Amino acid sequence: MKPRYRPRLRLRFPVMLASGSQTGEGQILDFTIPGCLIESPMGVRQGQSLRLEMFLPGHTFPLSVQLAVVRWTKGKQFGVEFIKIHESQQRILRHFLDRHYAELFTRKANVPG
Repeated sequence: MKPRYRPRLRLRFPVMLASGSQTGEGQILDFTIPGCLIESPMGVRQGQSLRLEMFLPGHTFPLSVQLAVVRWTKGKQFGVEFIKIHESQQRILRHFLDRHYAELFTRKANVPG
């Protein structure tokens, strides 16, 4: 698994999951590159491959991850690592994360200490 270069963002937004003929819905609970935490009633197992359609806040169309792998599971929550994502989708993802990291650090800087 790739190391996490930035802290996870605590964001909540919908995701559609697919693995073979199995499909389901869930919620992203936190997010970073190279992966995310998902909560879903869809049963998954460690090592399972998934396709993801993530409905990022403020975006009209879902962001597609062609291949994500389940790295761990605990109840209805599981962590996935992004393995294959089209370059255009990577740019959208980076821009989305950069904007949210900038907002996070601006809020932290403005908190009286």
